[in-house]
Amino acid sequence: MIIDAHVHLFTPKIIANVSAKSEMVAKLHLQTDEAAQRIGTAALKTALGRAGIHAALMLPTAGADGVSEVNSAAMATAADCYYLNTAGTLHPECKDLQAEMAALHAAGTRAIKLCSFSQGFILDAPATMSMFAQIEAFNRNHIHHFFVVLDTFYKAATYFGTDPRFTTDPARISRLVRTFPGITFIGAHMGGLTAPFEDIIRCLPAADNLYLDTSNAAHTLNEAEFIRLLRVHGPDRILFGTDWPWFDPGEEILLIEGLLDRAGYTVNDKAKVLGGNIAELMALDIAASCTAASNIAGRVLNSE
Repeated sequence: MIIDAHVHLFTPKIIANVSAKSEMVAKLHLQTDEAAQRIGTAALKTALGRAGIHAALMLPTAGADGVSEVNSAAMATAADCYYLNTAGTLHPECKDLQAEMAALHAAGTRAIKLCSFSQGFILDAPATMSMFAQIEAFNRNHIHHFFVVLDTFYKAATYFGTDPRFTTDPARISRLVRTFPGITFIGAHMGGLTAPFEDIIRCLPAADNLYLDTSNAAHTLNEAEFIRLLRVHGPDRILFGTDWPWFDPGEEILLIEGLLDRAGYTVNDKAKVLGGNIAELMALDIAASCTAASNIAGRVLNSE
């Protein structure tokens, strides 16, 4: 079973705005020409089917005033797509965090996506730490826990002009991991997209409540760095993600599987990374996901 733990459904405007930043596009190796055609759930379903991917986790975010609307829209989209699961999002300045968490939990949503640089908050500010404390308390009182996906882009201030204090860097992730043991955190892009590798390896040692996802990172880290992270964190704490629409899922599977092989991962290890770990975090029905994957592949083949 393969699950893509990191996909987006971007609007044409967002893709165009990112594509216009040519220096950033080159640094991150983004497939911007192809991304312009990767719009909407139908395109995602086709991409997943061609790659043999069973399901995907969508990662939305919103400003404080848009949290409820974005969460409702994301859950409605996922409900209509048997191959798609969605995270919810929160914001430290959201009016009623408890109500938002209750609504997400009732809908079966287990992931919370945060992107501090685009949402405009400081990751370790008092209001944000209070939000994490509320998430941890919520987890203590429920069988199925929320996990938190932290987007990372060390150069966000350089390319997007955001406040440098809004950057999620390895040091801030480290503080959260240590401060909130009752929350499982996922450091997107192997913990620090474009961050100095020495910061990632020093600040993010293996921890029971820390996972890293592979999205984009194999394009920004060199092979030795990527493999070192795989060995430090081990197969139980790595998640496969593509960052679709910026990368082709089939190509990413081949790239990541090759790195897993070179890191000495076994067949069972690779199964955990490619789907087992995120399925466990999301409490997915694996049998149902496998049936959905067969449906995707069959429908794609029949349409070609």
